[in-house]
Amino acid sequence: MTRPRPRDTHRRLGHHLLAVVRAQDAAIPAHRRVPRTAAQMRARFVERTSQTATMREDACPLCFRWSCDGTDCPPSAAPEPAAQTATASAGDPGWGQCNQCMGWFPDFPGGVCSACRALGR
Repeated sequence: MTRPRPRDTHRRLGHHLLAVVRAQDAAIPAHRRVPRTAAQMRARFVERTSQTATMREDACPLCFRWSCDGTDCPPSAAPEPAAQTATASAGDPGWGQCNQCMGWFPDFPGGVCSACRALGR
């Protein structure tokens, strides 16, 4: 009795595994399949971003624009927010803390920040 050569065994195993994977992939509904290649991922990303409608019911909670579609939020024309210092605390004058997100903001009187208010928190 002769044993199959290792190369032949590896090749046959590779063909078998490829056939099993293709059969299992074919059993998955098309809308549930995960993209595997960069081209599939790119096509899926373009499809999903093209379906993103502009906000019609409410303004964007991040940039407060009615025409925001999420691709350029926050807008590049918006002024950059002031840098938050690591030493901001309850004792620092001119700083306030949001009750919902616990973020510190300069010249904030306290309560709920505008981002949390826009998100309905």
